[in-house]
Amino acid sequence: MKINFPLLDGMIEFDKTLILAIEDTETFSDLARLLYSYNESSPLKLALDDFSPLKESQLMLVSDILGYNVNTPAILKLVYADLERQFGEKEEVKARLELLAVEIANIISSECLENELDLEYDEITLLELIKAMGVKIETTMSSVYEKCYEIVQIFKYLSKKKLLVFLNVGAYLTEKQIRSLLEYIELCNLNVIFLEPSKLYDLPQYILDSDYYLEYLNSSSES
Repeated sequence: MKINFPLLDGMIEFDKTLILAIEDTETFSDLARLLYSYNESSPLKLALDDFSPLKESQLMLVSDILGYNVNTPAILKLVYADLERQFGEKEEVKARLELLAVEIANIISSECLENELDLEYDEITLLELIKAMGVKIETTMSSVYEKCYEIVQIFKYLSKKKLLVFLNVGAYLTEKQIRSLLEYIELCNLNVIFLEPSKLYDLPQYILDSDYYLEYLNSSSES
C-alpha cells in the first residue's frame, strides 16, 4: 500500500501495517478530515500495490473506536451480499430456501385475496428473507482491545474493503495489546493504518514532527 498527502515529499510505502504519528495537531486534524471525506480526487492519495488509486468504497475508517457500530447499513449490505453469494454456491440450500419462500408467498397471497382491501404483493427474494431475519454481526466486546480485534475480523470478512484505518486507538491500548493486534493483522495478510497524534510506544513507525520533518523509527524491542 501507498499513502501521500500535502507536507510529504513523496509516497510512504508500507507492507500490511503502518503506524503514522502526526505530532502537529492541525495537521493530524486535517488528515483525519481527508480520510473521513476520502475520494479519488482528494489531496490525500491512497494507492494499492499496483499503484491503482484506492476507491472510496474500498476504505474502512474507524474514527471513534468507542462509538463505532459494526452493524452499519453499509457493512450489513456487504454481509447480506456475501451471504446471498454463499447460498448461491450451495444448490441444495438455495433450492430449499426458494421452496420455503414460495410457501410463505402462497400463504401471504391467500390472505391478501381474502382481505376486503385490494392488496398487491411481490415475490419474496432471498435477500429480503435475510433482512427479515434481522441478520447482523454479533458483538461480544468487553474491552477496547477486543473491539479492535473484532473490527479487524470483520474487515477480513469484507472482501471488497482493501484498507482499514484506525484513528487514535493507541490512547486506549497497551503496548502489548498493540503488538498482539499487529501480529494478528500480519497473520491475516490485511492492510491497516494506525494514525496517531503522537509516538506510539517503542514500535516501528513514521513520525511527522511539528516542524514537518518525517522520520522512520525502526525500533521493535519487546515490552
